[in-house]
Amino acid sequence: MDDVTRGAAALTAGYGSSKLVAMDQHELLIRVLCVAGGTEMESALPRDYAGERADALFERYDVVVEVKTLATDRANDPKIWDALGQMFAENVHEGAPIIFGQTKIGLHDLPENIAVKALRIAGKRVQREAAKANRQIKASKAALGRENAFGLLVLVTPPSGTDRRSLLWLVKDALRDGACSSINGVYLVETPIAAPFNVAGKIDSFLSFHSRGGRWFPRALRKRIGAAWGMVTGQGGILAREEDFHRYGASG
Repeated sequence: MDDVTRGAAALTAGYGSSKLVAMDQHELLIRVLCVAGGTEMESALPRDYAGERADALFERYDVVVEVKTLATDRANDPKIWDALGQMFAENVHEGAPIIFGQTKIGLHDLPENIAVKALRIAGKRVQREAAKANRQIKASKAALGRENAFGLLVLVTPPSGTDRRSLLWLVKDALRDGACSSINGVYLVETPIAAPFNVAGKIDSFLSFHSRGGRWFPRALRKRIGAAWGMVTGQGGILAREEDFHRYGASG
């Protein structure tokens, strides 16, 4: 999955409308997509359709969109840490650390094979969401007679212990070897707006687009989504390279 976004939006300023207070992050992104010209999938599908469905359709651009949100702070989930501890104990012979008490370990401190295993444990939810999104997008394409439409996964996350680069790696890992073939690109949105847990001190939002296999995604639609984000949230955007996001306060 290649990062083709050199003009990703690092968004700053206030939260805008007080109407956002009662929204969750999924609702926030659906509103943004509709302001950008998208149609909620419920309205686009045949009335008698009863299968799995994605969230939105951009008919003009032939793009089917599914929004997935990460609603828990898995970096602080005791179950995840228990699973990681067990994995470390079982892989000491491969270079996994021996843990005594409580400690903080960075992925960059681990051997590559152990880091990969750790990331897959911590990111199991992300990969399940990618697989589910693929099914929903594929089913919606078929029901609409748009099998060649661009399938876009919008992944929304509060700023948390799982950083942007790790999230992208997890999605790429879920799409390896041709898996989840109905997903042609990922729009990663890191935002404190409508976050489901405390993200004190975080203000900015970061949006970046990443394509899979060089599949073309309309630049005009990217601009429309970025403009719609500003209209809905009140956050004015600036352009920045995705690899420079950390300079503005993004995770990772």
